[in-house]
This record gives sequence, C-alpha cells and structure tokens, in this order.
Amino acid sequence: MVATIPTNPYAQTGGNAGLFNATSTGLRQGTAYPDPSTRYRLRAGLLAQTETIAMWGGVGVYADVPGGSGNPSYALGAIVGRALSLNDAAKPLAGFSVFDEAYGMVTSPSSPVPLIGSGGQVNFYPLGSLARIVVACDPVLVSLRGGPNAAAVSWDFTNQLLVPELGTLTISSGTYVSGTGVITLTMSAPITFGPGDSVSLASLTGTGAFASLDGTWTSIAGTTGSTVVLQGPVGAGAATITGGNATVGGAATQLLPVKVLDVQSTNCETVVYNATQVTATWNYTGAAAVIQI
Repeated sequence: MVATIPTNPYAQTGGNAGLFNATSTGLRQGTAYPDPSTRYRLRAGLLAQTETIAMWGGVGVYADVPGGSGNPSYALGAIVGRALSLNDAAKPLAGFSVFDEAYGMVTSPSSPVPLIGSGGQVNFYPLGSLARIVVACDPVLVSLRGGPNAAAVSWDFTNQLLVPELGTLTISSGTYVSGTGVITLTMSAPITFGPGDSVSLASLTGTGAFASLDGTWTSIAGTTGSTVVLQGPVGAGAATITGGNATVGGAATQLLPVKVLDVQSTNCETVVYNATQVTATWNYTGAAAVIQI
C-alpha cells in the first residue's frame, strides 16, 4: 500500500471557513519564513512507496541517500518519508517538510490542505539549515514565552507536533492491583502527557512483586496532574511501589536540537488528518510554534 490523496472535486463543503475571523494574527503550519540566507537550502525528494499516508507541510521527515534500489531516479532527489525518531538507525529525523514551492501538491474542496502521494515531490529543510519553520505544537509550550529560545523541547513523531522535553520522571509512590493489572503512580511533579502514551518503568523499589512491573506500559484514563495510571500485567501478585523512574515512550525524552522563536497557543492554521476519509483540513484555532532548525 502506498500513500494516496483524495480526488473528489465536487464534494460540498462550507467554503471560506475561517477566513473572516476577528483577528488574522497567527501562524500556518508547514511554512518557512522567507529568509534570503536560507531559501537556497530548500531540498526536494520523492515520497517513499512505503508511506501509507500522504505528506503535508510541517512533518518531521527522513531522507535516504539518492540512487538506492527504491530510488532509481536519483536526479529527482532522495526518498523521503516520516521519520521514526531523532536517532533511529533506519529512519532518523533529517528535517521538516514544508509547503513552500511545493507546486505538485494537490487540494480539493473536501481536502483543502495541500497533499502529495507516494512518488510525488516533497520539499523540506534539513536540520542545520537555520531555516525558521512553523510547526504544530502542544499549547502548553506557551509557557516558554519570556524564557530563553534554547528551551528543552521534543518532537512527537506520532502526532507530528512540538512537545515539552520530559526527561526522566521520578516516582514518589504507587500501587498495583494484581487482578486488573492497573498500576497507579504518584509522581514527584505534575506531568504533561495523558492517556494513550507509552511509559517505561525502571529501577522500581517497594515491596512484594514490584520488580516484575519494570517494563513499558500504556497510560489509561485517570492519568492527569501528578497521577499516572498504567495498564500493566495481570496476576503479578501483591506489590507496593515506593520509588523509581518513569520515561515517556516515543521521542518525548529526546532533546530536539532547535531554537523556539515564537509560540502561539491558538488562532493558528494547523493540519488535521482524517484517516477514515483520507482527507486533511485546516484547524484555524490550532497552536503553533516557530522553530529554527
């Protein structure tokens, strides 16, 4: 399966949505500032045949060296796709895709965000280019205002947005219910993630079968504030947790080497992809940040 884009030009939509807001001050995901010193660092590649979702601007991408077995047309650029992490052995982050000069991208009334399918051209700025790019972000990053632009941030490769760099979290205490496998932890400080994230527990201390709870589990409902609730293994036996470390999965603990130049918590245009309808629309009240890569 390859990435495709919808072609239903006669679909009825609510045209002009979001064009008449009270204020137009905001940012658009996937666009780069027109800086003369970096515009010539714009690169192009071909979207990999292994991609199953079309590409748009503001996505963290990998870039393979041209001329490989999957890229005989090396003159057209590298094979490009969604990166898996900052340091993944096969698909590490190489840069961020942009809409800039992406004339081959396609829009339709039901999918107004420019998209490109497998085999099509993807434009991107590589890391180290010093390009200033708008990306979607977690609204909590508005707290960076007034601070240094070298703030610790990470890239969420699943949801394609800028998030706080979490580091290793400290566990103050916790309980475990053997019959259901539910692990409830009290952290030493409030957390910034929620249900659905994977969390790895290590160096646990306590009583009973606490050592068997070391591992990676999924956070579930009730994860909020300083409380983390995980779905752990069923039937491990009675256990009480008195300490240990927790690390959020994905790349939330990987420091993204960028500078954060601006953050706006709302009124920005960010991309919303609908996997069922295979369409991408604009969220006109999204949160976005300007990063220099």
